[in-house]
Amino acid sequence: MGSNMQDEINNEVPGPRNPPERKGLEEIYKALDERDQESRLDAPSESMLAEIDSEVLREREREFRDVEKHWVRKNGWLRIVKEIAAKKSKVLGKPTGIRYLTLPGYYRLDVSLLLQNHLIEVTEADDSGNPKEIYVAGFEAELTKFGRMETQMPKLKLFGAAKLEDALISSRNKYYLQLKNLFPFDAINMDLTTSLTPRHEGPYSPTLKAIETIFQLQSGNGLPWALFLTFRNVHSEWETGAFDQLTTNLQSNLVEEPRALEAFQKLYNRNRVDELRDSDPINCISQAVAKWLIDRAHAYGFTGTLENCYFYTRYNTAVPYSIYKHLMVFSRAEVNPAQIPTKTIPKQAWMSNDLVEAINRHRPLDVERKLLEISDRAPNSLLDLKEEINSLCKLVH
Repeated sequence: MGSNMQDEINNEVPGPRNPPERKGLEEIYKALDERDQESRLDAPSESMLAEIDSEVLREREREFRDVEKHWVRKNGWLRIVKEIAAKKSKVLGKPTGIRYLTLPGYYRLDVSLLLQNHLIEVTEADDSGNPKEIYVAGFEAELTKFGRMETQMPKLKLFGAAKLEDALISSRNKYYLQLKNLFPFDAINMDLTTSLTPRHEGPYSPTLKAIETIFQLQSGNGLPWALFLTFRNVHSEWETGAFDQLTTNLQSNLVEEPRALEAFQKLYNRNRVDELRDSDPINCISQAVAKWLIDRAHAYGFTGTLENCYFYTRYNTAVPYSIYKHLMVFSRAEVNPAQIPTKTIPKQAWMSNDLVEAINRHRPLDVERKLLEISDRAPNSLLDLKEEINSLCKLVH
């Protein structure tokens, strides 16, 4: 992402999230080649996917193929991965691809995009130099889809028929040791379709445990690495105890760190977290999550930066809901030798800086509105994005 785009993100003013006028994007969507989309998603009768309701499958795959998602993938994630790969290559003294953990979806758009840009480490190539296997760990919990994806080329170093969360936190999971031995990764794409703490899972949900485990397993990484966290942000779905704990933790930081309070007041025009929670709970959740990720990074000796935050609205359900995406970069931090670490790392100056920046940089960019602005200036831009998505789909074989 260029500096102009970064300026636009930094100028985005947080506030209550009201869906923008939908008419423009709907008209563009109608112009897309729906017949091609259906032909790709409807499997032949002899396929294992034939028993799946085609409408359910079509909607599930739209989560990976829509233009909002791909715009973020291309303008946010790709840029960061390029930077991570460049730093790794510089340290190692030779061009080197990244090691990647992801939830790829059937069309593996993120994997194909990174491969197309020569960013993924190739672990096995054919006689012509084309990749046969790449250093990617991916997971798909739906067995019918997994069966169809298992033969896709190039092969992933690990492709598991399980939930990523289970493979990370359950020692009984068949992929637990395989995945653990592949760490550390250079880039991790936690592209979730649920809330981070659904009500039925308790405050410390399997998803939060999985994220904690990622930091633990990444602790052997001396190079910068990136985390791309996507989650469904619906206030009513959050486990109340978890939301209370996250916002209370953020409030305690504001009390202890005057610079953080100053940043919070300037950004939100509020003095307390509960005021933001009452007026804009969705934005409050997003801010609290960003702060929690920084906390967990600090616990394992990493300094962290919230590079970008994005959101867009899903309208394909009875009640529209928001998808939020946090793009973060972490690197090993130095601990002041004046204090001996005991149970936790003594508070460091860089920890305070990270906290302040996690607030300053939390300016969620409304992707849908951004795309409408782009389409006004360049009417074919979204169609071009869709064509790019389709071309990446064709790379799956």
